Amino acid sequence: MKPINYHLRATLLPEGRQQTDLWIVNGRFTFSPAPDAVSLPCAFMAPGLVDGHVHLSLDFANTGLKPHSPELVLHNAQRHLRSGVTALRDAGYVQQLNLTDVELPPMPIILRSGWMHVPEGRFFPGVDVGKSTAPDELLARFEEVAAHGLKWFKIIADFPGPEMDLFQAPLTYPLEIVRSVVEAAHKAGVRVLAHSTGSNVSEIVATGVDSIEHGSNITPDVVREMAARGTQWCPTIATVEGFLKAAETKGLPGAVREAYSRRTQDALETAIALGVPVLVGSDELPHGRIDLEIDAMVRHGLSVDEALRSATTVGRKALDLPGVEEGAPADMVLWETDPRSDLSRLSSPSHVLGNGVLVDLTQVDIGQGFAQSLRERMGDRSFEQQAKDDACVFAASHDHKHG
Repeated sequence: MKPINYHLRATLLPEGRQQTDLWIVNGRFTFSPAPDAVSLPCAFMAPGLVDGHVHLSLDFANTGLKPHSPELVLHNAQRHLRSGVTALRDAGYVQQLNLTDVELPPMPIILRSGWMHVPEGRFFPGVDVGKSTAPDELLARFEEVAAHGLKWFKIIADFPGPEMDLFQAPLTYPLEIVRSVVEAAHKAGVRVLAHSTGSNVSEIVATGVDSIEHGSNITPDVVREMAARGTQWCPTIATVEGFLKAAETKGLPGAVREAYSRRTQDALETAIALGVPVLVGSDELPHGRIDLEIDAMVRHGLSVDEALRSATTVGRKALDLPGVEEGAPADMVLWETDPRSDLSRLSSPSHVLGNGVLVDLTQVDIGQGFAQSLRERMGDRSFEQQAKDDACVFAASHDHKHG
């Protein structure tokens, strides 16, 4: 069937202040009028949103689908597409799911990074990622992932010890091993994602990794190093806040979260000033609620336009995806009212186009509720146990020295 050509006349976000005419012909953008184009009603439009950190194999929306199943992966992908996310980076499958188990849909574009790699016993209590990766196995696991043609590779580079102190997370792999994997990856045209929340983030950046995920201890000095190296940052602020809020119910002082927020705001200000690519990452938010992370970024000092750039033009460039340009595939999200005045509207677009084809927005009901995070659903038992330990960072009697 011949594709429908469309005419769009709307304010083009993230920075538009007046209406722009745009046509979609044979699934691609053009600025040349197409006489047979059908007008799509909308007042605001933007390049398809980009979510830089998701986990499609985990059920953060409490769907009840079989854990770690292809059905769950595809459902979660639909939730993202329904919310206007036309491209996403999966930041790690659990290893119960083989990389070849899921036949991915044409939309949204899914950039996979393979499995989450972490040594045995160095992940969240109660969260089974499947097969662990010992330090001497990491390079071989990279080669296995690269053999599938994936262009990203995920390493849990540091992680809290039994006391679950997010900000004093020891390294999981020796830095020289991480550096050797990064060198092998770059020779193969693969980029490396590094999970980090601890105080060794500067040393992790120095290994040459391409993106820091979370970066809860990133300071302006670390940002300057990232700028010099071209390192990306996906801060996943709302997820970190959720972790800390859950910990506060077990005794963690609110001052810890306040210090994290101040540090993150300072680092974001420096990152924007120096041109460090800052990506939006929903992480443990319910799949399809990218608006909550964009809101968190605004609460931490970004302007609405800056946060929308992270979810559109900056995110697309960082992940080598085209934007609104002549001849590019027409991935677009449309709204009837300005989402900048109410960020919750971002995840409720009036139309979504993927490769110039209208998405059926009735396929998936993403809902508006804020589902519990994985930490709250599966981590409470560990928090309760840790709060009984005198050395626990969450114990009320502990001398907290965060921030």
